[in-house]
Amino acid sequence: MTRKYTDPRKYTDPISNFERVAAELRSLRRERRLSQQTLADRAGVARRTITNAEGAQNVGLHELCRIANALGYDLTLRPKDTVVFEDLDSFFREDE
Repeated sequence: MTRKYTDPRKYTDPISNFERVAAELRSLRRERRLSQQTLADRAGVARRTITNAEGAQNVGLHELCRIANALGYDLTLRPKDTVVFEDLDSFFREDE
């Protein structure tokens, strides 16, 4: 049986947790009108680290925490399928 090669760049997976974090970091930085360099300076990391974090590339946990802290956030772990405060409205919304 021959396996067909699939280019991983063309494969569309559901968005991973890290991709959601990356998108949120980028959104928060833009809301605050910060350049990547300014955020990097505030977080004490290289600008390339910000680029990697926003692109869902490999970033160390220490650096990720520093970036989140520089944006005024903490990084926390929670069990999957846990309802968070922001989701309560949609959780209790009646089907229309």
